[in-house]
Amino acid sequence: RDSLTHIQVYAFPEHADALERVYAETTRLSALEPGIVYYCIARDSDDPTMFHFFERYTGRKAFDEHNSQPIIQKLVNEDKYIKGVKAKFAKPIPAATRE
Repeated sequence: RDSLTHIQVYAFPEHADALERVYAETTRLSALEPGIVYYCIARDSDDPTMFHFFERYTGRKAFDEHNSQPIIQKLVNEDKYIKGVKAKFAKPIPAATRE
């Protein structure tokens, strides 16, 4: 079942620029994953240590496969970049059909 996530990642200030470079590579690699419908990362305008993820997957399996990628696992398992994470999962509202 189609799923949508909005994730906020809080970086350690001294590593925020390096994390942005890693996220640019993550975004590039996500284009190769068949289960990703939409994947976008944005750096917050007011807080440069905060990153917003907007992700849409074909289902939970695709989400899990994305998060098992080596680049993601490296970030999750290293403590030097990420100070905290908030995640929200939602069901997308389909577009209305014309009659």
